Amino acid sequence: MQGVLMMRVWNRSARVWNGFAAFSFIISACFVCWALSFAAAFGPDFTITIHNPEFSVDTKFILLTAATFLPALYCFFVYPEVRSSLKKVNASWMVYLAAIAIGLSLPFLSYPGSHYSDFPWGRDVATHLGRVFAWNIFLAPFWEEIVWRGCFLKRVRSFSSASGGILLMSVGWTIWHGGYIAYLYSGGIPVEALRILPLTYFCVGIILGSVFELGTGSIWPCVLLHTSLNAATTIYYTTFNRAYESSSYVSELIFAAIFAAVFFWLAVRDRRSSQLAAAASSTVR
Repeated sequence: MQGVLMMRVWNRSARVWNGFAAFSFIISACFVCWALSFAAAFGPDFTITIHNPEFSVDTKFILLTAATFLPALYCFFVYPEVRSSLKKVNASWMVYLAAIAIGLSLPFLSYPGSHYSDFPWGRDVATHLGRVFAWNIFLAPFWEEIVWRGCFLKRVRSFSSASGGILLMSVGWTIWHGGYIAYLYSGGIPVEALRILPLTYFCVGIILGSVFELGTGSIWPCVLLHTSLNAATTIYYTTFNRAYESSSYVSELIFAAIFAAVFFWLAVRDRRSSQLAAAASSTVR
């Protein structure tokens, strides 16, 4: 009986969305993420150690991982769009290449705003970058792409245009990161730098949503972009403590806004071209 009731709830959740359903999703997903992120930021931190094999993990990592993993797990089982977007790998090679290039370059474009003349580069930097990329690919970037591109953006496209869907998703994506901003604040990042991040997250959300549209509904280009971005951010901002430089965040925001405008235009144009081609094809028939 309990299994039947659960299936009814899931089937009801998987129906075609409207504006209220989209708003409810944003509130629910962000509530879970914020609650766990705030617990990681301001709650007690314990280290759990397993001696055989030698392994240790702290509660902050567990809570931050759960903040993205639990909503993604729900979306995976409830919404078939998520499973279909995971199966799609047929985005063009240009979309994959552009996604990786943007992810790797955007954090380093913060350099014009840095007070430090040394630029992080070299074999050691490349090795560290590759290591962080491999470590992150199936953590937060993967789970967040499931929630916001594979699920939310696909669902809102049932009642909105490509441009409206991307913008609405970017708003939810920005709110979602409020919990992580609190976590950064608890780590000592100054408010002057953190107040810039919501605008940067909004622009990055537009970039990711546009890449998702250009990639014909596959989340894999977005996963690669997101993972590359996280890895490059780790490398750039941890060098010379640039995480405390407000000017670096401003520089990154400027370039993120430029990339967002370009890719948003490309995605909307591509969607309109596809719609015109489909209309022309149906007219011929």
